[in-house]
Parts: sequence; C-alpha cells; structure tokens
Amino acid sequence: MNYYRTFKALLLGLTMIPAIDLSGQTRFSQPDTTPDYSSYTYLDECVAAIRRMTELATAEDSVWKDTVSLDTFRLHRPLPSPVIEGAKRCLSGVNVDTISLKESHNYARALLVANRDSDVERMYLRLADSIKSDSARTAFFMESLLVYTYARPVRLDKVMQLYEVGLMNRHKDSIGQELFLRSVVGMISLQSGKQLVARRIAKEILGITDTLSDKYRNVQYIGLVKEVTFPFLALLMTDEAVDSLSVSTESYRQYLGRVWKSLLGYDHQDLEIGAFGMTAPEPKGHFWFANTGSENQIKAINPAPVLEKGKVTIIYFGQGGCHANYQSVTMGRNNGFRNLCWAEIHKIRKIMEQYPNIKLVVVSSTFGSFADAPPLQPQQEADTLAHYFLGFHKLKGTQVVYKTDFITLGEYDRRRIDTETENSTAFQFGSSRRFMFPNTLVMIDELGKVFHTGKVTDESEQTAAIRLKAVMNRPANRLEP
Repeated sequence: MNYYRTFKALLLGLTMIPAIDLSGQTRFSQPDTTPDYSSYTYLDECVAAIRRMTELATAEDSVWKDTVSLDTFRLHRPLPSPVIEGAKRCLSGVNVDTISLKESHNYARALLVANRDSDVERMYLRLADSIKSDSARTAFFMESLLVYTYARPVRLDKVMQLYEVGLMNRHKDSIGQELFLRSVVGMISLQSGKQLVARRIAKEILGITDTLSDKYRNVQYIGLVKEVTFPFLALLMTDEAVDSLSVSTESYRQYLGRVWKSLLGYDHQDLEIGAFGMTAPEPKGHFWFANTGSENQIKAINPAPVLEKGKVTIIYFGQGGCHANYQSVTMGRNNGFRNLCWAEIHKIRKIMEQYPNIKLVVVSSTFGSFADAPPLQPQQEADTLAHYFLGFHKLKGTQVVYKTDFITLGEYDRRRIDTETENSTAFQFGSSRRFMFPNTLVMIDELGKVFHTGKVTDESEQTAAIRLKAVMNRPANRLEP
C-alpha cells in the first residue's frame, strides 16, 4: 500500500468537507430538572415528593447543627419558599374531603408543608366524628397532636388548643390519660423553648398526684408514669431541682425521690430514678493514652486511676469513626451503623472551654476494625482510636481502650461476636438497662457521684447545661478569680 497516496487522499477529502458554522453555539448550562409537581397524578406521589423536598431543605441548611448550641427557635422557622410552593403545586388538586382515616396523618403532614392548615383541621374534624371507639378516638387525637408538633414551623398554638380540648373531653376517672397528655405536651413545650409553659404543666401534674387516691394507681398508671411522666419531670430542671443540685448530688437525688413518691405513692428502688447520686466505677482498659498539652501530642501512658476526687469529670463513650457496633442483631446482619458523634464531641470541647477545670476521660472498646477500614490488631485499633478522638477531634484528656473478647462463628459465617466488657457491665449501674453505649456520656461530681447520663445535645442540651452549671457553682468546683 502506498501510504503517501492514502494520506494525500485523506487530506484532500478533509478539504472538501463544508465549513461548520459555529456562530449558533451557546454556552453549556445545567438543564432544569425540577419536577413538574402539578402534573403528579396520585396523592402518594405528592406525599413522597414533599418528604424528599423537606429532608433536602433540612440537609442543605446553612447552619451546621453539630457546631452550634440548641436553637429552639429553629422549630418555629418556616421551610424554604421553594419547598412550600412545590407542595402547593403538587397538592393543588387534592380534595381533603375524600381522604380516608387510614391515610389522614401522612397527608396532613404534607398539607401542613403547603400551609393548608384550615384544610387539615376540617379533615380531622370530619374523621374524628366518624370514630366510634373511645380508645381509637384517643389514639387518633394523640397522633393528630404529634403531627402538629413535628410540622415546620411547629404549630404550637394548635398543640395547646388540642391540649385544652383533650383535657376538657377526657373521662373524669381517666387520670392516666390526663397525665399522659400533660406529660407529652410538657415535653413538647420544653423542646420548643417554652420553659415557663413546661414548668406550669409540671406543677399541675404534681398538684394532681399529691392528693391522688391509691385506687387510681393501677398497673397501667404505674407503667405510664415510669415511662413518660417521671422522665419529663426529671428532664425539667425546676428551681427546686437546681437548688438541690447546687448543694450536692445526694440532695438532688432526694429531690427526685420526692417527685417519684408524689407520682407513685411509694419510695423508689435504687435505680428507678436513674443513676443520679451513685458512685461511678473506675473505667477499665488495656491501652491508655493522654493528650493534655497544648501541642496536641498523643502519647501512650501506663494504666492508672482516672477518676480523681475533687475533680468534676466527663466520661465519654466514643466508638471508632462515629461508627457503632452492637452485640445484638435484631434483624438481618447488622454490622453497626454510623452515629452522629460530631455534635456531641463539639459540645464537650465547648464545655471544657467554659470550665477548664473539668477532667475528660474517653472510653472505647476494640471491635477488630475502625469504621470501614480493614481489620486491625487490638494495639493498632487502640492507637487509631486515640489519634481519632484525642488527635483529630482535639479532645484534651485521657483515652482508655478496652480489648474486647469475642468468639467467631463457625462454618461459612465466620462473624465476630463481641462479648460484654467490664465497662459495659459496670456502667449499667446494676440495672438491666444499658447506660453505656456509643456517643453518650456520664458526668461525675467532685465526690465521684453521677449527676448526668446520656447526651449533652438535642433535647438533653438545656438540662445538661443547667445541671453542670449547678455543680460547677459549688464552692469546691469554682475557679479562683
């Protein structure tokens, strides 16, 4: 083959191609992929679309929730206008008079996004009139109240209106139903930043139970009070609660005991009011690290007691990479899931900036891996955990890592099954309930007594801050000026 002739022919062919007119080209732009919500045929499609829009708006919020204090006003803030307008278009053809009882609450949530509050109210009134059973009507009423609670913005006026209606229409002998309603609305008020309303409701609850005859304290009543009413009152830091905790944690425990007896008519058993006032156990571990200097240097240290009398201490239970592992498998093959530890860690740092005389101990366990990384030996995993919490997250304190014992399933499964550690047993404080799980903490006063368990963010943030301030205002814990 004559390559020269072939190449010449190719060039000649190219010169014969007509010139391309480039004058009509436009700059590339991202196509508009916004759905035409008005064309949606089925109501289910709208409900799903509105949920997606709402979740996306929350995810794209300009404020990072893990770096700011709890903002109760956020619950009162409206959704972005594109979400509201999209919901209005999608639901424009919906006739609420055709919505069934079974579908009502899901569709009510979507309609509230579109600000169709009057339609939701009309639908609820129509459906409530059709319910014959008292128990079904009560369940419908409570679910309606929660729909208004979790709407954005929260329909607090509507919640309080339903609250008054519920109290007026309750059965005169249904003390349990009344306490449940008061407790739920009290908690809603607390989470919405309405401290005074929550305190008023708490006072009303105690006024009812102080003179309550024992005939009303049946099994159902006792279960409701233990699971709903007492936790609400314990979370609410009244003036009496703050005053008692400012004196001592034992005094605070006695205050909670009085609340318990007012509700149930008998003295509490040790753990029925929680771990408050109990002596915290010494954390156990096989690997020890410290980061106490200004240079953020993590170093391995020899095992030593970390709970020091005369020091307020935070024990934070953190697992690798904000990834939680659990012994139990409730469904399928659960290998753990992420937990949002960043907010908790940030809050701990803020607390230690505010109270530099507080001591911090991070407690972790080995699980054979770190987050989604390949398997690690215990020493490697412990070192990784220390550099993650003390180094990457810049927590100043001590890290204790427990080498977890485990078994491996046979045959083809080969799963690793971890056993309980000494810490997970000890920090249950003798209860069947597990107090220690990833991304929670225990606060200990200067005498080694527990005065807070759980979290320091979300609905626990205000309670934890008030408790901590009361303890740090004790003469033994104040910083010298």
